Amino acid sequence: MADAPTDDGRNNGSLSPPTETPILVPVDKVAQLEKRVTEDPRGALDAWLALMAEHRCRGNIAQARETYERFLTIFPQAAEVWVQWLEMELETDNFNEAERIFSTALISTPNLALWTKYLDYVRRRNDLNDGNARQIVYQAYDFALNNIGFDKDSGKIWADYIQFLKSGPGTLGGSQWEDLKKMDQIRSAYQKAICVPIANVNNLWKEYDQFEMSLNKPNGRKNLAERSPSYMTAKSAYIALENTTRGLQRTTLPVLPPAAAHFDGYQEYMEQVEIWKRWIAWEKSDPLYLKEDEKLPGLYQKRILYVYRQALMALRFWPEMWLDAAEWCFENNIIDDKPKTSDQKNDVSTGLEFLIRGIEANPESVLLALRYGDYIESTQQTEDNDKAKIALGQAVRAPYNKVLDTLYDIINKVKDRETAHIAQIQEAAKKAAGRDNSSSGSDDDEDDEEEGEGSTKPAMDASAEKQIQAVQQVSAMQTKMLSKTISFVWIALIRAMRRIQGKGKANTEMGGMRQVFQDARQRGRLTSDVYAAVAHMEWTIYKEPAGGKIFDRGAKLFPEDEDFALEHIKYLHSLNDFTNARVLFERVVSRLTSKPENVHKAKQLYVYFHKYESQFGELAQISKLEKRMAELFPEDPKLSHFSARFSTEKFDPITARVIVSPAAQLRPKIQPPGLMPSIEQHQPQQPISIRNTPTPAPQFQPTITNSPKRPLPLDDDESNPPRKIQRNDYNTEFVRGASPLKGAAGRRLDQQRRMQGSAGGASYSSTPAPIARDITFLLGLIPRAEAYDYHRMNPNKVVNLLQSTNVPEYHVWKAHANPSQNPHHRNVSTDFGSYGGGYGNRDSPAPRVGSPYGQQRLVMGQGQGYRQSSLRPGSAGSGAGYEPPPAVPGQGAGGYQFGGLPPPPPPPGYGGYGGGY
Repeated sequence: MADAPTDDGRNNGSLSPPTETPILVPVDKVAQLEKRVTEDPRGALDAWLALMAEHRCRGNIAQARETYERFLTIFPQAAEVWVQWLEMELETDNFNEAERIFSTALISTPNLALWTKYLDYVRRRNDLNDGNARQIVYQAYDFALNNIGFDKDSGKIWADYIQFLKSGPGTLGGSQWEDLKKMDQIRSAYQKAICVPIANVNNLWKEYDQFEMSLNKPNGRKNLAERSPSYMTAKSAYIALENTTRGLQRTTLPVLPPAAAHFDGYQEYMEQVEIWKRWIAWEKSDPLYLKEDEKLPGLYQKRILYVYRQALMALRFWPEMWLDAAEWCFENNIIDDKPKTSDQKNDVSTGLEFLIRGIEANPESVLLALRYGDYIESTQQTEDNDKAKIALGQAVRAPYNKVLDTLYDIINKVKDRETAHIAQIQEAAKKAAGRDNSSSGSDDDEDDEEEGEGSTKPAMDASAEKQIQAVQQVSAMQTKMLSKTISFVWIALIRAMRRIQGKGKANTEMGGMRQVFQDARQRGRLTSDVYAAVAHMEWTIYKEPAGGKIFDRGAKLFPEDEDFALEHIKYLHSLNDFTNARVLFERVVSRLTSKPENVHKAKQLYVYFHKYESQFGELAQISKLEKRMAELFPEDPKLSHFSARFSTEKFDPITARVIVSPAAQLRPKIQPPGLMPSIEQHQPQQPISIRNTPTPAPQFQPTITNSPKRPLPLDDDESNPPRKIQRNDYNTEFVRGASPLKGAAGRRLDQQRRMQGSAGGASYSSTPAPIARDITFLLGLIPRAEAYDYHRMNPNKVVNLLQSTNVPEYHVWKAHANPSQNPHHRNVSTDFGSYGGGYGNRDSPAPRVGSPYGQQRLVMGQGQGYRQSSLRPGSAGSGAGYEPPPAVPGQGAGGYQFGGLPPPPPPPGYGGYGGGY
């Protein structure tokens, strides 16, 4: 009771547990980072960088050096880390260690930052006033530019190199051997630099121009003229290369690619992959024209190899890039030019080097392992004896064994992580339960304590159980995928050993495929695919009864594997063992359908067996199967099973639609009445205008230009009427012509016309002119072709008539039509002598009802024996000619009334139907 006031004072009367001062345990940052890099050496890149920075910050040079070595064993081309290590060693003047780093990293890591450090170190260690030291610096620059001078960012090194040459002994323009040597060296450096697409190529060209012109103008102009094409090519190539590589992150710290699209960073990673591929494709397209250049042999291949090596520093964990580089080297027979060791008899293929380094970077890559195995099998020469076959089998098994060991280790790590996570969850649940028990053990009643235990403990147990199930589910998915991968690697190895050593015999040196199958079963983690593949090879190739025994063994190991059961049924069918195939089918589907969660697995078995029975079985069995399938899979369409009897993957005769009446079944869709189609929809289908047909006189079309201004109209172009019509015969005001389309449709059409005009480049348009508005209206009134049931035109006769018709020249026809050559005394046309009488003496029918020109046509022709046009010479449009008789107020031909007003003007571009034809 004495402790009660103290306890109340600490809790302030609340029900929360008393707060205890936590004991602060010092956190060792280095230990935490070491644990992360040990558990995940390739994935914990940030932990590696933080660990190295922590050691340097604490001044632990020895530990930092050891961490750098461990890191660069996993990331050997991380140039940023090599530079950091160099800086640390050079700060303490540890030149021996710095030179060891250079000898290790320079050749394998063609990085500008690292090579710049190398040049700075050489210049620092050699006095330029000494002739021998200056020669060492010169060789260092030459060595660096031969390795990284192709880089688009190497312009600064080229500029420093030229300045170094200019600062050397000798005088430009002198006649001594030292002066001439200096001049040749500088000229050679300039000529090499201006051929490389680098950022400062323009400045280097200007300097080269000044250099040549300051020495000898005639000779300088000649040299500049010879090098100008190469400079222009490099200048344009740099611009194209900058556009190609825009967005590229040229890092040498590789990261593991995300697993799939829905994981963080996948999109960004794949974008970088695509940019690198674009750069490589750009180099392969030979934009600098180096492939056929005899003066620079091998430079084309060197540039491509350089880009591949740059890409693989950033994409070290992307196996496809390693394989792409290797395949390109194999196709082009690229041989490594490195000095051979004592045990090397032949030159090393660069493609093989890429494969080996790619497998070192990605030991779990099945792609690289299989390709390496195929390379060994196809290139290693063997004799036809057992000893040679045994040696070749061991060489081929090496890359397979390496990838299999890596995959088995990953499965073990997955299992260990699962165990560790479950232990953490259980430990956290126990601690939570202990806190609940301590908080409930106060001055509360026993009933409250029992009630608290009954409510909180089951809830926490359920939460922990749910977390454990989630961890187990993820682990099971990863293990299943890895087991599937391992199984297919074993299958590939079994097939390779069958090709090399044949069937073989287990537990012998010539084990062949049977020895590999035994090794696979001993290591475990196999799926049914291995058993099915080996069984098929035993029977198909060697006709051995062992195939059936393997299937029987697999049926016991994988009783609910529908894929293996299907392969087993196919095998029995190939043996014509129909009875056992049916028994196996019924046993497996009964086992699968007994569990609702496995019903979907039986579908492919039913589909195969139904197809087999449809081809070779009885109708009763087929009907029973279809009935069972309809009950098990009600979501399938009713006719799907019946249709499957007669169909194949290429054709289904039941779903094929037979055309009985083309007129009724192949009718095109008709536009609903009253809905005017858009002019943009009709424009591409418009037929060629009459204006585009050939005539005796050439008909030029207006030039279409990429300009928003209205082109100059032709006088007789009906498709391009003027904005304002000329004053007509009735002295009415100006009438605005047809206005172009306004709004979005008009803007789109105008843009299309301008694009067509800019795409051609010719003076005359190749696109057909649009159909005039009146012709479009007329075509809309004409019935469709199927409505015409009378005599049809004979095309052959029409063509023959056109061929035999004599078409006179224009001036002949004009003289014959108007012998007086006087436009003011035109003869009266006999064809239209009674035109004003309402078509009384013509064979032409009366105007069509609903035509917008019927009323105007009759008025214009009343009492007139001539045709009047505002566009004809001598008409009202020219200010002379006959004036038409005034209209009688209130009267008009055909009984039309105009209310005493003069008739409306003719439509633009036609001059009136009274005489415009």
